[in-house]
Amino acid sequence: MPWKEPGEKPREPRGQGPWGQGSGGPDLEAWLRNFRRRLGPLGHGPTGWLALVVLAIVVWLLIGGWVSIGAQQVGVLQRFGKFERVLQPGLHLRFPSPIDQVTPVNVGQVRGVSDEARLLTSDGQLVLVDYTLHYKITHVRDFLFAARDAEEVVRDAATAAARAAVGAHKLQCLLDELGTPCPSGHVGGDQLATAMLAQVQASLAGAQGSIGAEVTDVSIQHVSVPADVKPAFDAIAKAREDAKTAQVAARADVARDKIEAGDQAVSIKADAETYRRQVVADANAAAARFAKVLPEYQAAPQVTQQRLWLDAMHAVLTRNHVVVNTGSGNVIVQFPVQHPATPVGASSTALPSTAASVGPAPSASAALPVTSGPDVQGVY
Repeated sequence: MPWKEPGEKPREPRGQGPWGQGSGGPDLEAWLRNFRRRLGPLGHGPTGWLALVVLAIVVWLLIGGWVSIGAQQVGVLQRFGKFERVLQPGLHLRFPSPIDQVTPVNVGQVRGVSDEARLLTSDGQLVLVDYTLHYKITHVRDFLFAARDAEEVVRDAATAAARAAVGAHKLQCLLDELGTPCPSGHVGGDQLATAMLAQVQASLAGAQGSIGAEVTDVSIQHVSVPADVKPAFDAIAKAREDAKTAQVAARADVARDKIEAGDQAVSIKADAETYRRQVVADANAAAARFAKVLPEYQAAPQVTQQRLWLDAMHAVLTRNHVVVNTGSGNVIVQFPVQHPATPVGASSTALPSTAASVGPAPSASAALPVTSGPDVQGVY
């Protein structure tokens, strides 16, 4: 195949020159020649190479040699990994990375450590304490380099302080809702937080070296029992509430019974006083009657004795169903019965069959047909 047609320029295959395989990429050597040509006299010889190196260093410094530190921040400058100095807020010049490394630290921020820990009380019970500890950085160099992880040190100190504070009290002193009295008094969240703050501050101050952090406050959000044992504690609390309710009801019953007993005592005393007055009046009346009968008895003993006996028999027999047998078996005298206070059915007592021969009893107003006196042989 000919190189060209008659009258046309020669055509070369794409990507291939007339002398063999070619390259379609940029020509670096040509670019360097053009750059050195633009530099003028500095672009030739060793001086040109030195100028290129200096220019690269200047560009490197201008791009990576400045660092800005915020208003509430400080910068920790490390040169080849070694602490160099602390940069205050503002714009600072430094060697670019990897020579210098600047770590900004916000020292104005209050940091916090929160945890919900299961802790043991002095009586061996589990309690769930939700607390938050706040601290701030006081020395940034110690905070970054005195410990491997200063925040972890603060967290461990807070956990140890929480265990010490909770372990000094019984469960009944920490949970008021149990309703069990505590001999030393209930310990609230504020008291527990104060004890934790003092404990963690003493722990950090007693360390071998400062970690550059200061604990400002501790707050207790909630103190409760773990969820797996909460039903048992709820049952205990319910039982205590039921016991209190039963005690209140029992006290009310006792108070009511006392009032009723007082009323009954007053009534019994009144009845007793009435009975006493009645007995005294009866005794006085009996004594007055005796005083009247005594002179008559002294004047006529036989007549008075007979009269007293008749009055006594009249008083007794008018209240009882009595049959008097004189002992001969032929004469039976039935006395009239008058007993208004006798219960129903008492007057229906059957008489002996011999009483049928006796006629109807005389009325209560008639004279009593007494046929016996001191000679009566039997009373049935």
